[in-house]
Amino acid sequence: MGNPTTAVLVRGTHSRNSIQRERSDAPFVLPVRIAQAFIMVAGMLPAFANVAGDLMITSASAAGQQTNELIAGPTISILRNDTNMAITFKGTLQSAAAVTGPWNDVPNATAPYQPVPVELQRFYRARTPDSIFASTSVVALTLTAPFQNYFDLAYAGLPDGIFPPVREKPYFDGSLQMAGFAFPISLRVRGNSSLQECPFPKLKFKVSREQREGTPFFDAREVKIGTHCAEGGRGTIGRLREQIATFREALAYETMGILGFVTPRVRRARIDYHDTTPTNTSPMAGWQLIRDALILDDVEVVAERMGGRALDDEEVAALTNANFNVQLITDLQFLHALLGNWDYKLSTNGVALWNTEVIELANGDLLPMASDFDLASWVTGLVRFMGPQSYHPELPDADRQARYELEQIKQRVNPAIFTAARERFATKRSAIESQIGASLLDEPGRSNCLRHVTAFYDAVNAVTR
Repeated sequence: MGNPTTAVLVRGTHSRNSIQRERSDAPFVLPVRIAQAFIMVAGMLPAFANVAGDLMITSASAAGQQTNELIAGPTISILRNDTNMAITFKGTLQSAAAVTGPWNDVPNATAPYQPVPVELQRFYRARTPDSIFASTSVVALTLTAPFQNYFDLAYAGLPDGIFPPVREKPYFDGSLQMAGFAFPISLRVRGNSSLQECPFPKLKFKVSREQREGTPFFDAREVKIGTHCAEGGRGTIGRLREQIATFREALAYETMGILGFVTPRVRRARIDYHDTTPTNTSPMAGWQLIRDALILDDVEVVAERMGGRALDDEEVAALTNANFNVQLITDLQFLHALLGNWDYKLSTNGVALWNTEVIELANGDLLPMASDFDLASWVTGLVRFMGPQSYHPELPDADRQARYELEQIKQRVNPAIFTAARERFATKRSAIESQIGASLLDEPGRSNCLRHVTAFYDAVNAVTR
């Protein structure tokens, strides 16, 4: 049915007040003499009021978008003051020369928008914007906040040492801007081992229901940011500390989705960070930089889309009898082998999980979801072999590690479980390789990912012979 819209026609002539309706699904048309505007609303009668001599005409679409909460649709109003017009709206503002279109987004329009009267008449409408995750293009965002103050509180980039610091990670206020939108957000530092290696740590932000209505974040109340970590080099455990790692990790999540796993939505971003920390509180304060990043759903949003809820860190740590599906656990272990990821822990009972989110479904079942691939060799390009040195020393590191992991899995599970996992992956190789070829990625990273695919599928064939 498309996104709900409301429309306004700004024109320079008068017309008698009337309401016309040709058929049950036709739009109502309400010409108003004082404001010299038409308001057109598909499927509903517009409300209007005269305030202090100026006529404000406002309307809203019938129904919003439904997740776990009702999200309001677009709204639009027009105010005339002498010869000036101001259009206030929520959503994305579009304009057209005729009500039948074609309609085009008004570039970078923010409310209130003042149209330039260069035509006899012009139609304007507001539409619900696409979700921030609806596109695969790189989105430009500007984040403004006292970042450095909270980086310092978390001791970002400082190793634990003999006496680990207390890494505080409270929420703090900031703002987000993107084309046509600006609103306040709450942010916080996140991460575990990355905090010891990344002076620019991973982040997370949330947007209130009121602020995200009519914006591309209408269905994304909590969002994680995978940041560039640092300005180059490697961390002590192999982390790639530069911005190219973020787009590589985005591809890891996309690969996870191709394979049919429950996956957060992801998008590549180019973020302009503005630090507002007072310069008298930190010697590093007051900076501004632009870097590539990865944005993705928080697990709570993923869980809500499935009609469930996400377990918090304390609940995950307390698991002793999760009774995870054995086939799913095996399939996830295959995924980690493909990505060369060693920074995780999985078990059918849920004990000692690491970098694994857990969702409780409506029927009470618990569902594990893989998370955080920034230490996977798919991202870092540095394979970490976990087996004995005598194991197939003639093989390249990626092949060697993939084969070793798959042999370990095969020894632990029922043959039918292993076969089903193998078949799940066997049909997806072409799609994965196509995604790698089409992705926005640095060329060494692309070659590295393709090499992982070859190594993994060669290992599957070798182990199952």
